[in-house]
Amino acid sequence: MHKITHSVMFHHFHDDKHLPNQGSLSSSDFIKMIDWLNKHYSIFCANQYKQKFENGTLKDTDICLSFDDALKCQYDIAVPVMERLGIQAFFFVHSSAFDQSPDPLEIYRHFRNSCYSDIDKFYEDFFYLVEQIDAVEFSRNHAKYLELNYLAEYPFYTENDKWFRYLRDQYLFGNKYDELMNELMIRNDFDINTVKKDLWISEEDIVATESKGHLIGLHSYSHPTQMSKLSRPEQELEYKKNYDHLAGLIGKPIRVMSHPCGDYNQTTLEILKSMKIDIGFTASMSVQGIRSPLEIPREDHANIFKEMRL
Repeated sequence: MHKITHSVMFHHFHDDKHLPNQGSLSSSDFIKMIDWLNKHYSIFCANQYKQKFENGTLKDTDICLSFDDALKCQYDIAVPVMERLGIQAFFFVHSSAFDQSPDPLEIYRHFRNSCYSDIDKFYEDFFYLVEQIDAVEFSRNHAKYLELNYLAEYPFYTENDKWFRYLRDQYLFGNKYDELMNELMIRNDFDINTVKKDLWISEEDIVATESKGHLIGLHSYSHPTQMSKLSRPEQELEYKKNYDHLAGLIGKPIRVMSHPCGDYNQTTLEILKSMKIDIGFTASMSVQGIRSPLEIPREDHANIFKEMRL
């Protein structure tokens, strides 16, 4: 059990409307997790946590809850539970979810979950397509991947999960990843437009969430999986557009954020500091300490769930 102040990070939930996927929680799972956390930690509401952090009064066992990616399942399932329990959390929102052409990360996830009975069947198709591009280079990169112990800080990922993410983020450049995913979606007669409305919350939902006492925060505009690979102007645009959108919606300055996929660099931190962002969260507990107010660690709820079962 980690004894350092942090946030517990949540993404996906499921019920009759929202499909189960890797690591997703039901309403009852979420309630059990909060009960477990209350026995081992002190859960503070987002505003309280922020104030205590800034005052330097947080204890090692003080934690908060946070939600990434503006997912509709969070609003439908997690928010009502927290309302009943009197808990307010951080909600980190990427603004492209409200565009006509949103970042496809969640669309691809929904495709995998709805069109494949087993995630490894999807991986089998995906790896095959990548290998067809250049079998020699594919093999060379797999050997390199094995040497890296890639994404070791995320123990809940399977080997196929990690190899897939390596190919997506380190090997497939330009639009190649999107081209491969579109090819697979066409093969499976998957219609993107029919699923968009059920994946993300609405702007009205954001306003309602903020009105319930939750804190709305930045999560970039288009949710790049590797922010650190973008130039300074590109990173600045990511966060300025995100800030303008969210501040315009709730009518208040935005002062909190989380790093998409936990990826950032010193340039990112400088940009966020210049924007007067007070605190920011990473995406893992791999760094056992808080290097700056913009680098507060987070524990993925999948790790908590695993610990609950031990």
